[in-house]
Amino acid sequence: MFLSAATVLISGITGLVTYRIHIALFNEEVSRQYSLTAEQVLARLDSRVNDMYKVTDYITLNPSVKNAIKAQAAGISSYDQMKLEDELDDQLYQVRLDAPEIMGLRIYDLKGNIFNLGAFAGSFQQMNPSYLAEMVHKLEGTGGEYVWNRLGPDAFLQEEQSNWILAGRLMRSVDLETYGVMLILFNTSLFESYLKDLRLNEEVAVDLFDAEGQLLYAFHNQDADPPPLTQLSLGATEIRDEHGTTHLYTKQTSDKARFTLVSKVSLAQIQNKGKLILQVAVFSAAASVLCSWFIITIISGRLLRPLASLVNAMKRVRDGQFDTRVRMETRDELGFIGERFNAMASRIDTLIHEVYERELSEKEAELKAIQAQLNPHFLYNTLSMFFWKFYMLGDEKSARLVTALSEMLQYTLEPVQRLTTLQDEMTQIDHYLQIQQARYQEALSIEISIPAELLRCQVIRLLLQPIVENVFVHAFADKRDNRRLEIRGSQQLGHETEPDMLLIEISDNGCGMDAPVIERIMEPVAHAEEERQHIGIRSVLRRIELIHGEPYGVQIESGVDEGTLVRLRLPYQIGEGIMPWNSDDREEQVR
Repeated sequence: MFLSAATVLISGITGLVTYRIHIALFNEEVSRQYSLTAEQVLARLDSRVNDMYKVTDYITLNPSVKNAIKAQAAGISSYDQMKLEDELDDQLYQVRLDAPEIMGLRIYDLKGNIFNLGAFAGSFQQMNPSYLAEMVHKLEGTGGEYVWNRLGPDAFLQEEQSNWILAGRLMRSVDLETYGVMLILFNTSLFESYLKDLRLNEEVAVDLFDAEGQLLYAFHNQDADPPPLTQLSLGATEIRDEHGTTHLYTKQTSDKARFTLVSKVSLAQIQNKGKLILQVAVFSAAASVLCSWFIITIISGRLLRPLASLVNAMKRVRDGQFDTRVRMETRDELGFIGERFNAMASRIDTLIHEVYERELSEKEAELKAIQAQLNPHFLYNTLSMFFWKFYMLGDEKSARLVTALSEMLQYTLEPVQRLTTLQDEMTQIDHYLQIQQARYQEALSIEISIPAELLRCQVIRLLLQPIVENVFVHAFADKRDNRRLEIRGSQQLGHETEPDMLLIEISDNGCGMDAPVIERIMEPVAHAEEERQHIGIRSVLRRIELIHGEPYGVQIESGVDEGTLVRLRLPYQIGEGIMPWNSDDREEQVR
């Protein structure tokens, strides 16, 4: 009961506060949203009016239209006039398709001739000639832009209502020569199709003014005249109390056509909808409170006792008693939670024993790893002894080979995750190639072309060694003579989407390989045994992917008995204080 009473009280207070805040913020939020809607509607209308400019530009800038009008003499016959109108109608067929809002066109040339175009062009005959003459007079001195005019009762010879709007512009050619005047009858759907989005409720009024501030189009669902434009702030919203009703006014001006849109909407109906929502929320909250009280009263006994037992068991597990188990007599969600709790406690107990045993195994493996590290150091010291032995015997060639092998061993003892320079990496390759050169003698030709400025680039340690080694293990396995190995380096300048890259190409004239073999090498492996068979090249692929990622990587181009080209795409990163790779600072070394 206490929980239900507290829920009712809190819900009532919350509802009251929410309602007051809602009323306080309502006007501000609705004003912002409605102003934004009016701005978007006016922007779409402005874009469509701009399309009308382009459509009529097609007429005025059309050389055929210009030549046809200028070629007419003053006072042409009705037959010649009708013939020219038919000819122009055929040329303006696309205009009628692009702008269905255009009902008719009337063209005045500079010689007093008049031409009517379009399906409803005869409507000009129903209009007052003096009104049309005044419209033509208003176009004098303009630069080819539209002059709009709302058709009032004085525009027609007989009193009638129309859904047309009249616009006019000078007809000027590409070379700015004025050769006529054009009057255009627009259907009010040009404005209506866009302004209808502002009809939020029954009490809405929308007025559209031209650049001169003259009313061009309006729809009113209530009898009210728009306030003068000078009384409204441009781009802002104003809330006014008129005859006991609150109204929201907005005023927006378009960018191109310079139309001014004034809209007025009643806030009373929207506020009534807000009150209805509040009432629904209050009734829903009351119903929810009653349902909650019923549920708590009926099932609290069945719910709280199993929960208390489960909480006590959790406390014992928290204190380290992982052999704790709970007995649940129900088959509902609490029973499922109890079963999962028992499984979790059993799993924790098992994991504790497994982790303890694993830690013992890891310590034992760590001791074995430390012992295993002694072997490379012992081999390094042994090679140093052989170097001095050969040196004392005068066998400098063998001593250099031992030194190369010793330095290779020392280089491999460094962590492979640490970045080095291309200089150090090529020094390592040089040691390896010295050994291979001593092995194959004249049957091996090596060409290295690395610009000196690239030797300061930072690369991953032991990145080239596996690829060069694969050349001798696989590519040259069955080749008896004329073994040729080339190593080239270059810089690839980047562009907007890609950075500068360091390109290293390793090519040979060995046995090569077909496309399936290349695909198998480049694909990620799923089994450890298969990965160990290609540990060298897969190590290069994997380390570039993990450390650098896209767009860097390895490309392989090869064919059977055509040799192999391996291209590494690496980041172009320059280190500091690195000496050139070879002592004589040459760009190429050929052995």
